[in-house]
Amino acid sequence: MGNTVSGSKASKTGGTKVNSVLKALDVLHCFEMGSADLSLAQISRQLQMPKSTLLNLIKTLESEGYLYKVENTQNYRLGLKILELAFQLRSSMPVIQYALPFIEDIQVATEENVYLTTHRNGRVLYLESAIPNKSRIKYSISGKVLPMHCTSCGRAMLSCMKDEEVKAIIEYWGLAPSTPNSISDSDSLFLELEKIRKRGYAQEKEEETLGISCVSIAIRNSQSHPVGAISVSGAVLSMTEEKVQLSIQLLSRACAMLSEWANLFPYKDMNPKT
Repeated sequence: MGNTVSGSKASKTGGTKVNSVLKALDVLHCFEMGSADLSLAQISRQLQMPKSTLLNLIKTLESEGYLYKVENTQNYRLGLKILELAFQLRSSMPVIQYALPFIEDIQVATEENVYLTTHRNGRVLYLESAIPNKSRIKYSISGKVLPMHCTSCGRAMLSCMKDEEVKAIIEYWGLAPSTPNSISDSDSLFLELEKIRKRGYAQEKEEETLGISCVSIAIRNSQSHPVGAISVSGAVLSMTEEKVQLSIQLLSRACAMLSEWANLFPYKDMNPKT
């Protein structure tokens, strides 16, 4: 490439990417695959990288707090530095501050879980949640990533995309079912997306998690691109038709208001991988 410099390569955006940094990030990305612990050998196999090169990267990441070695093992885990950065990221995202009053009001009115999401690289990324006080289990869902095809938030956003964008996401991620009820073929998914476009909201029953039903509406920017979505989620028995209709009314109002701040959402383009 014309402007390639030593140790780096030109990026698609016209700048340069430093190979050593990319390799270090690749190490961290290995932990996205659902494994909490990974050994040097496992990371080496995933990245097809020599152990000698990899060890230096891992030791550097460990020394800076991005990885740590599990005591009495040869395995590594993500370090607490990443948690610190995640807190700083959430604190610096104004869209969460704007959205919190809306999702809290919806939660109080419905007495169900309410989630604020966006999309990143063809998957649903959870930004914030409002959970009922009566819930026995409370945990942060910020940063959680789920498929788009079997979540109501994901389908609400997919319904606002062009068919070629949806096809690119399907081609990259596939349509693996999360439960026996999940949509798992493209024809069924496109039929469902057309229904969502006509009625204005997405709904799923026990497709991502058994026993859970969810309804969602997308938040669009001025070009009608989906920048996010809000969902109301609860037990199937709790999400009655009356509750669903109430949720749709509240979600429609909130999403219309939040569309005014669509530029604050940290969404990426519709490409599944950049």
